[in-house]
Amino acid sequence: MTFKRYALLAIFLATPAYAQWAPQVYQAEYAACVPPCDKNNPTSHDKCVQYCTCVMDSLQTRFPDHAQINNDYANKVPASMTAIQTIANTCNQKFFGAPARQVK
Repeated sequence: MTFKRYALLAIFLATPAYAQWAPQVYQAEYAACVPPCDKNNPTSHDKCVQYCTCVMDSLQTRFPDHAQINNDYANKVPASMTAIQTIANTCNQKFFGAPARQVK
């Protein structure tokens, strides 16, 4: 019985928790991401779609409270800005092969 409890606990702890922004918030953020990416990469729309999905999924997982990340971004909270830059770099490297531009 003890083994089963530990096995279930291990499965529970190993399963990532995904925070979800409200669908309209996610879609608005995503919609704000794609056009600038397309402008910078006019022949790579498919990569922009993948990049923006990567960024939005990572942001909502890392920052489940959308209002808080908006506030942190507006106030340039150093820890949040570093996390946002890391997410942008990771996704940009994955789809475009280089780090992202500096998040401002």
